Amino acid sequence: MHRSLSMLALACTLAACSSEERAPDATEPPPAATPTKAADKGDATETGITRLTIYSGDYAALTACQSAQPGMPGYALVQRPLHYTLKAGLNAVSATSVPPAMDIEAATLQARSPGVEIESQRYVAPLTGTGDLISQVIGHRVTVEHTAGDAKQTDTGILLAADEGLTLALGDGRVKVIHDYDNFSVVDGTTLVPQQAELQWTVRAEEGGDANFLLSYPMGGLAWRAEYLATLAGGDECKLSLEGAALVANRAGVTFADAHLTLIAGEPNRVQPERRQYMARGAAYDMAAAAPQSGMPEQRTSGEYHAYELPGTTAIRSGATERVPLFPRRPAINCERAYVVDASSPEWQPPRPLIAPEYRGQTGELPVASVVSVQNTKEAGLGQPLPAGRVRVYDGGDFLGESELDHTPAGAEVRLEVGKVFDISAEREATDFNVDRGGRTITESFAITLNNAKKTDVEVRVIEPLPRWSDWEIVRSSVPSSKKDARHAEFDVAVPAGGETRLTYTVRYRWPEGVSP
Repeated sequence: MHRSLSMLALACTLAACSSEERAPDATEPPPAATPTKAADKGDATETGITRLTIYSGDYAALTACQSAQPGMPGYALVQRPLHYTLKAGLNAVSATSVPPAMDIEAATLQARSPGVEIESQRYVAPLTGTGDLISQVIGHRVTVEHTAGDAKQTDTGILLAADEGLTLALGDGRVKVIHDYDNFSVVDGTTLVPQQAELQWTVRAEEGGDANFLLSYPMGGLAWRAEYLATLAGGDECKLSLEGAALVANRAGVTFADAHLTLIAGEPNRVQPERRQYMARGAAYDMAAAAPQSGMPEQRTSGEYHAYELPGTTAIRSGATERVPLFPRRPAINCERAYVVDASSPEWQPPRPLIAPEYRGQTGELPVASVVSVQNTKEAGLGQPLPAGRVRVYDGGDFLGESELDHTPAGAEVRLEVGKVFDISAEREATDFNVDRGGRTITESFAITLNNAKKTDVEVRVIEPLPRWSDWEIVRSSVPSSKKDARHAEFDVAVPAGGETRLTYTVRYRWPEGVSP
């Protein structure tokens, strides 16, 4: 059995390469510093409050994880205050409770007291199995129990190798290879083998006394998304109330008991190592209520993103999903309800006119969706950035459906598709298609038949894709059209109770000279 050197062995090798002026003699390690309590005064980094900044994204992948491991989904930045009593000269200080999902290579310790410098940093990795243990104790004394015939034997010696069995240097000068063994133990194992993951530093202090430090590191295992509740009011006018909260998932294997929490709505680009795949196995998780908040989060910009700083401190428990408020309830937002038929094809700008007949969007029976839309403006009663998340929509006390909301800036439209309509149906057919290469045009016609089984008249918004080329116009239609955007036209079609309406239209595409379809 043979394993490559662990990060502990590598870290120790690197530490041994330091110059004598800056690193302590290996035979005379620097004295261990004594942890102290935080000072009673000072800013948050000096009073023991951990600052935790969690980014949105990876929420669904993270909640499927069952154990904390390096490279797991989610992203957070941690600033953790540390305090030690130092002696003048070199000191050895360390921090345990290292999260398994910490990005070790990006961890940094900063001295916050004058006259203190960080000389070196190393990471002691936890054991990952028997092979890892064996690789770490090569060169040290072990005791091996094995069976020779029917007799039990015990040998103690220096472990030289662990390839095909264990190779021991015995005290009488012999070298013995034990191919099959029952078990082995490490002499002085508690001092040689790390009991848990640990960060270690060599610190130089000009004089003795208490010193403050700030440990900063990114890590996986934490993510959040928004959760919205939209409730439509009764009456002829479309009004809705909107409540916003954040669901914070912690699968990092560590609890943040008293953290100043900031939520970032945005996903920064990161250089990812090869990431392990996580399979959902139906594990349940706790939905924990957050600690009471004195007020709502303070919203601000953070680089290219939006940040929500929660007041006070929050407990983010390991394995739990915490719910915290994002903004006060908006009681009366202007909205619009509509029935929508959308035959759109994937959004794609063709490099040349598409003359093949099949580029016509969907045909046949099409679903009719119930859609609630809101203009995200102050005039409409909203007007604020909305982080991505799920929106649950109720009509009074009746549940209408759910919709996914992307990151939505102020001023944009919020369009919530909440379900399929039972009593209204639609069917789309292509009725004509012609390509005139000489005239550099494509002419295409469609018919959309709408049926209404309701006892009241309805209006259905038909959104038609125009995917063949960017220069187009509706030349004939049975219902007036409007240009929704560069690739879609809209028709508002009245359909009588218990009746049918047939929408027909013709679109003409043109392309300039020198463009080849």
